[in-house]
Amino acid sequence: MSIVTNPIILDGTFREEMDALRHLISHQNAAIDLLASDKRASLSSDIATIAALCKNGEILELLDYGDQISMAWKEGETEYTPAWNLCHESDEELEDGETVHGAFFEWDKTTPTGCPFDECEALYYFDGTEGAGEHYIAISMNYGNGWIAGQNIQFNFVNPPAEGDQLVLSHNNYDVNPTGGITWTIYAKGSTEAKETGVTSNGNAGTKLGETSSTSPQATNGRVNAPARVDYGYNRWSQSALRQRLNSEAAAGGWWTPQNEWDRPPAAAATLDGFLHGYSDDVIRHFKPIKVVTVTNNFDENVEDITYDRVFLASLEQMYAVPQFPGVEGNYWEYYKRLLGRTTPAPTGKTYTRLIKYALNAPTSAQYCFRRSAHRAGASNVWHVGASGLLNSGNARGAHRCAPSVFLSE
Repeated sequence: MSIVTNPIILDGTFREEMDALRHLISHQNAAIDLLASDKRASLSSDIATIAALCKNGEILELLDYGDQISMAWKEGETEYTPAWNLCHESDEELEDGETVHGAFFEWDKTTPTGCPFDECEALYYFDGTEGAGEHYIAISMNYGNGWIAGQNIQFNFVNPPAEGDQLVLSHNNYDVNPTGGITWTIYAKGSTEAKETGVTSNGNAGTKLGETSSTSPQATNGRVNAPARVDYGYNRWSQSALRQRLNSEAAAGGWWTPQNEWDRPPAAAATLDGFLHGYSDDVIRHFKPIKVVTVTNNFDENVEDITYDRVFLASLEQMYAVPQFPGVEGNYWEYYKRLLGRTTPAPTGKTYTRLIKYALNAPTSAQYCFRRSAHRAGASNVWHVGASGLLNSGNARGAHRCAPSVFLSE
């Protein structure tokens, strides 16, 4: 028979259990202290403590969904202290496969300045064999009142384009006829410096470069882009200008690079800093680059794009709206379920005044607010919440604002 000379609490028999109990008691005491001494206000800007609470699954013991934290942020020379709403708590995946526990936070207001989700794209990219002289692109299908099947967009190049050069049209409306004397410009890929400029006409002289898709104006065809993307930009989150801006620490002029052969820089790339440029390194390191899944439009064959983002926009599914591709773009966030006051996801195409977002720099000014989900029926429309609260979609080129989201963990 063995004799216990130390109490069980001291002899190590239940060491793990006792350590866990001590941790719980310690945390509860800290929580009581915070609440009793009104320290929550100071906690709301203590990013390291908040991140630790998120990682340990303890954030909801101090804050509830919809409660806010804030960290200093700067755009240009203007300093702000935007508030973030606590939206959801979960486990998320990093690029190396590790799973981390943390919490989603989203800006309560929109960014002070708009930025296109994606700019109007080039019509055509060159392989370097086209040469100088007369060329044309055939229009295979009607699109709006401008793109007319059977017409041809005629060009006359003085100089032979180089491989990778982009042919860009000046118009950005499907009711404008691209054969009707509008300006075309050749740029090196992604450049804003014109190499050559001319005016279109309707003709078929010289060499045929290609034709628009005969199946849909939303689809590409070889090196000829989809008319919808030429007029209104591209709605693919993984290749969007807005994703690049939100995830960049670079200053203006340094955060955008072309993501496909037709991609063009928005004007904002030269004037706005990367979103993360406005936060300190001590803050950014707690924004975890988690796995983000976004479904492409039908003409990209509903690909489930995977990106790893520190900053992202909520999807339809995450904001408790009826998604077009259920069960893929993230679990719904409890904050939005409570905000909407619904027991089933909100149908799109309806107005929800509780979803209205106001500008950080103009708190009474309601804004159009981008979400990251593509409207799958076309190549250029992105879901957003309008200034009235209408949950709808609009073209990617619009310089709307957004409400950035992050996943905080230690």
